[in-house]
Amino acid sequence: MFNIDTADLQRVVTAIVGALVLSTACVGAAVVPARAAETAPVQAAQVQLSDELRA
Repeated sequence: MFNIDTADLQRVVTAIVGALVLSTACVGAAVVPARAAETAPVQAAQVQLSDELRA
């Protein structure tokens, strides 16, 4: 019914490996910025007031 030769098998394996690499890259691109945001120190904005405004 099906005639699968070596070339077809190589194409399927190459497509599967390519899909896994692309999926890993996409997930990594989404996870790395999220991890960086959660582990980065939080700093509030600081504005130095001039002496005229403090008085």
